[in-house]
Amino acid sequence: MKTIKTTAAITALFAVLITTTLSLSVGLQAPVHAHDHGEHHDHSGHAHSSNGQQSAADGGLFTQTQEQEYTCSMHPNFRSTDPNDRCPICGMELIPVAAGGSDDDGDVTRIEFSGRSLALLGLQTEPVRDGLAQYELRLTGQLDYDERGLTSISAWTSGRIERLLVNYEGARVTQGEPLIELYSPELLVAQQELLQAIRLSNRQGPAFVQEGHQQTLRAARERLRLLGMTTEQIDALIERGEAQERVVIHAPSSGLVTTRAVSQGDYVNTGDMLLAIADSNKLWLVLDVFERDVNHFVVGDSVQLQLSLGHRSAREVSGTIVSMAPRIDDERRTRGVRIALDADDLVAAAGGFVRATLQLQREGVLTIPASAPLITGKRAVVYVQEEASSGAFAAREVELGGRYGDRYEVLSGLSADELVVSRGAFRIDSELQLRGRPSMMAPQGGGATGHEHHGGSAGTTDEHAEHAAASSAAVEFDSTVDASAVFAAYHQMWAALHSDDLAAWQQAATEFHDAVAAVTWPSALATQHEQLTTGAGHAHHVDRISVARDQFYAHSQAMITLAEAGYHHGDLHLMFCPMARRGEGAYWLQEQDELLNPYFGSRMLRCGDHMGVLSGGNH
Repeated sequence: MKTIKTTAAITALFAVLITTTLSLSVGLQAPVHAHDHGEHHDHSGHAHSSNGQQSAADGGLFTQTQEQEYTCSMHPNFRSTDPNDRCPICGMELIPVAAGGSDDDGDVTRIEFSGRSLALLGLQTEPVRDGLAQYELRLTGQLDYDERGLTSISAWTSGRIERLLVNYEGARVTQGEPLIELYSPELLVAQQELLQAIRLSNRQGPAFVQEGHQQTLRAARERLRLLGMTTEQIDALIERGEAQERVVIHAPSSGLVTTRAVSQGDYVNTGDMLLAIADSNKLWLVLDVFERDVNHFVVGDSVQLQLSLGHRSAREVSGTIVSMAPRIDDERRTRGVRIALDADDLVAAAGGFVRATLQLQREGVLTIPASAPLITGKRAVVYVQEEASSGAFAAREVELGGRYGDRYEVLSGLSADELVVSRGAFRIDSELQLRGRPSMMAPQGGGATGHEHHGGSAGTTDEHAEHAAASSAAVEFDSTVDASAVFAAYHQMWAALHSDDLAAWQQAATEFHDAVAAVTWPSALATQHEQLTTGAGHAHHVDRISVARDQFYAHSQAMITLAEAGYHHGDLHLMFCPMARRGEGAYWLQEQDELLNPYFGSRMLRCGDHMGVLSGGNH
């Protein structure tokens, strides 16, 4: 019996080996197409070899090949070589990862849509523009006196202020006007020495003696000049022939007295500052320029700008860029730019806060719409339409320069007249991620390959296009709309929902609807306004968190559209969960990049994918 059982076991073992070898050989001759949506993936462990072995060409030996990897259709970042594993995030069964992921043309990722898919995506394209780039730059700063027109009057000798003829700041003085009478014993002695030298020089004597007297006279005049007396005052002293106890200090230039450092009767030492005068006809506009815009300013250039001072209407002035701060401020990340203005009537506003609008332009600049590139860190990708009427698009990595209003300068990666996707590039990127192909958010590719979601049937390209198109509708930014309070309340609702806190959501939703009601919404945002007012006035009547999450979905649709148009400040992270709303999927916004699912809360807090970053900047 033992012999019969052993023989049967050996026979069965050879049968298994032969079957395995044949199945692997067939697999090599007829590879399975990973994108066949009718394919049924058996995760029982028998359809795929877990150790990756296959039959060698010489028959009885096995060679080690690359192991088959499996991933979650919703969380393609998770990988496993065990087909029986479950996704640690959502608990779903795993599917095989398709080999490769990019096209045969190397680094370029190419995707093609059918006519219906293209219509559902609602893409817009624009040609790359080569020519004049105009930029309206809005800055803040203040008016100040031109530092080149500042004059400091100091004591050339020690003494006492006998009379202060100009004794308040803001006094307007003219050149040569008397300012201070100074009593100085040192100055009195120097005057007497000059008069004595003159008397000696008038005496007759040998030539060498006369020469000595002339040298003494020149030295006495020079000493008085060094003590602050002007040539006219010295000549008047010689003509008068009598020394005076006081000397008058005159204004060296016209302007306004900006500093009075002494009072009448004060004693001063040599070098002490007495008064400061600013030339009232010369003003500087000192602007705070963010580091991204510094390259638009060149010392020596002439500029035209609109100035707004307080409640006054804007006025146009011209000036010349005279200097820039030596370095960027560490805290404010701005650099001071000084512009000398040709507007002497603004002296009354010196020191005041101003808003300036500059019209900048450059010739021969290659630009694309600001909505075209997908940017993460230093990497930027655009999608280029191969032909004007085709549904084929290729990803192109580009190097961006400065921003000119609603356009970016392109330094490399594109040529003039190429068609780039200006609206909907994110939707193409989302489709690539669903196909497991290299994309902006997943440069290495390898995501879900069959479009399956939580065990459901395979979706089609049209369905994904329709879903992506429904996630946002392009609107234009309106500077009259301030939605900052709306975004703040929205983030509070998100925090309450991912924490499963219905009471906190009720409070946040009440604040959200109050913020929405406080905004005057233009007709162009009528659809978004309707979505934002979903559930208005009834937040405290909601007794089930599932209802709150349904309302949050309607709010998120409008908030994503507003964020795409730039109504927010800073960066917002766009998230997507395909299992939300009973498998239909839903997007939402977060201020942080750590995914916290508001549609499931603690049940599946980490379920979802990071789809991209929406940067504010239209403010």
